[in-house]
Amino acid sequence: MNSRQRITTLLKEWLEMTHLECHAITVGRWSDLARIQKSKAALQQPLTDAIEEWKIENPVEAASNPFRHEVSRLLDLESHNSELLAVRKREVREKMLLLEQALYDLRRLRSFYAPTSEAA
Repeated sequence: MNSRQRITTLLKEWLEMTHLECHAITVGRWSDLARIQKSKAALQQPLTDAIEEWKIENPVEAASNPFRHEVSRLLDLESHNSELLAVRKREVREKMLLLEQALYDLRRLRSFYAPTSEAA
């Protein structure tokens, strides 16, 4: 496989993982998200290496930036995932605050209705 084919293959893998990442964020599968992000991080160096090799082999073609469309699409999806993750994090924080408040309220109620060890 030549460097251009490797770039195309790696960009397709990145795209597939970015879609999986979006799904993991949407459904709140945080362990899946961590695994996907780790896999994407592992693609960075091979992709960089393939691009550098391809630029050396094809300087004229490289100047025309033939992967612009694919990279722009990936950047848009990455941006969307980042925004989605920020929203999900905010939702989780809000839910945790509600749960903490409910726990506080339950403890207060319990103190009114449950006998304490001092009263026994």
